[in-house]
Parts: sequence; structure tokens; C-alpha cells
Amino acid sequence: MLKAITLCFMLCIASAIFGQEYRIFIHPTSKVTVYGSTNVNSFKFEYMEEIAIDRPVRVNRKDGVLYLSGGMINLKVKAFDSGNGIMNKDFRKMLLEEENPFIQVELQALMPDWQPNDVWREGKAKITVNINAIVKTYTVSCKVESPGSLLIFGKQKILLNDFGLTPPVRMMGMVKVSEWVDLDFALRFATDR
Repeated sequence: MLKAITLCFMLCIASAIFGQEYRIFIHPTSKVTVYGSTNVNSFKFEYMEEIAIDRPVRVNRKDGVLYLSGGMINLKVKAFDSGNGIMNKDFRKMLLEEENPFIQVELQALMPDWQPNDVWREGKAKITVNINAIVKTYTVSCKVESPGSLLIFGKQKILLNDFGLTPPVRMMGMVKVSEWVDLDFALRFATDR
């Protein structure tokens, strides 16, 4: 079994040696949930599969920011489940699953609140979200947790129209899905170094 050390330590090492590559693992307790509502009720879709990064992530430090490349997470649209088959079908149709089977979340950069001795416990993370081949950038919170993991978390309000998506309408217009959803995530990372 690979030994995971604190991601904070890994990123501090990366800040001293530019261009290091790391194999990053996403802990199974990581969660991604989409919350939304209609004019009648609210709903949620939970991601039901294991979340993974399939290749090494390259880390470079410049002006106190840790830039990452290769931090792409592919979330299968069909792996989101509401517990209701009809809602799942509408969700997949709205996200144009046949043309775009993945929602892609990419870790772009970490902007730590640096402390003395070049260490950090909290900061911000810059991520991009790609839905329907349209990419938007968001800044969310992150913190180094104990033991040995980095948590990137937040609840990002997303306007479906920004991604060229049309919210479904049911029952001849009587039930309308809001054009706003919340992408709620808690992603925990560790490394093999």
C-alpha cells in the first residue's frame, strides 16, 4: 500500500523544487452533490462512483501560488443519482449526456495563506468546471486537514444557462426546474510522496 504523507508537506517540497510530478489520490470519503429545486420541491443528485485523477499532477510555484497541471477529474453524468429514475433521465437529458458524458472539474491552482517557515493550513483553490463543452472558472476554499490530506470544498451556485443548458419542464409547464443549481463538493487529496 502506498504511504500517504501530508499534502501540505508535498506542496512545500514542490515549492522548493519547481516542476515536480506527484501521483495524487482522492480519498473515498470525497463527495460531489448537485442540489436544485423546482417550483414544487427540491432535489439532489449524489455522485455514486469513486472519484479519481488518472495521471500524475505537475506542481509549479510562482509568486506564492502553486500551479497544477494534470489535475483533471472526470465525473460521469450517469453516475449522478437522485433515487428517482424519471428525474435521473431528465438530468442526463438536460446535461446532453450522449454528446458530453462527463462533467470535468480541473484543479488549476492553490493560493495558500502562507505562514512563517513556508507552511500553510488554509487558502483558496482555483478550479474550472466544464459542462457541455463550456468552461467556467471558480475560486473555492481549501485547507490542509489532519492527518495527511488536503480538502478542497465549497458550494458553488451555477446558472445552467451559462453552460448552454435548458432546465426541464414537466407536466405541460406546471413543474419547472430552476435555472440555478448548487454544486456542493468536498474533495480530499493525498499523495504517494
